Amino acid sequence: MGAPRRALVTGASSGIGEAVVRAFAERGYRVALLARRTSELERVRASLPRPDEHVVVACDLRDEAALRVAIASAGERLGAFDVVVHSAGVGYRARLEELERVEIERVLALNVTAVLLVDREALPWLERGERPVVIHVASVIARRGIPGQLVYAASKAALVSASEALRLEWAGRGIEVCLVHPGVTRTPFFAVQRNPHGRPPPDLASADEPATVAAAILELDRRPQPEVWLRSRWRWFALASLVAPRFADRWLAKKLGPSDQQ
Repeated sequence: MGAPRRALVTGASSGIGEAVVRAFAERGYRVALLARRTSELERVRASLPRPDEHVVVACDLRDEAALRVAIASAGERLGAFDVVVHSAGVGYRARLEELERVEIERVLALNVTAVLLVDREALPWLERGERPVVIHVASVIARRGIPGQLVYAASKAALVSASEALRLEWAGRGIEVCLVHPGVTRTPFFAVQRNPHGRPPPDLASADEPATVAAAILELDRRPQPEVWLRSRWRWFALASLVAPRFADRWLAKKLGPSDQQ
């Protein structure tokens, strides 16, 4: 066996990020766990196989100075990054007339700006890595916005465009840039997102488990692809939105029902 792969995972204290950390650690990776809450990161690390091999780095990704220090610390402690997974993110459940500028900026700062800054700071450590891969966690609504989630959808659409550009920018460096589009996933995401008018959350009865998304991310590290969808119907729906947008509008309106359109 070769040397263990070295991974940086943002949003590592809960949800998809925690599941990714577990999937990596169970397969022998050394992982740098990055999120805001040190206590939660330590809880996750303590529960992993070989906890002393993993690294906790706490910072608010919206603080550029703290982010720079955190990435450098993680890189120095692991020696390099073979894979970087961006799973930190925040939602905002509101329609256009309900939006507040401070909340818009908060979503974009974490879901877009922080991702680009982490990638910038991670670059020298990726260049030292073995078969380096960067995985951006987007969303099925990145290519097809839905009512009440226009800010979140816009942030993920921006991430898709940035990923496409970065895939070409870094092609000559040998760094793979991948996108994964989860559907509705059973995590604390919906409970903690700002929802000033108490709009109903999605039905989680058929939601994916975080481990399902983590398995797709693990497979992307093994066999990188530009873009992967966890629910194939949303991939086809995104295509339909381009070639037949009015048909796609009618289908989505029927699927969502009146409560999500008002």
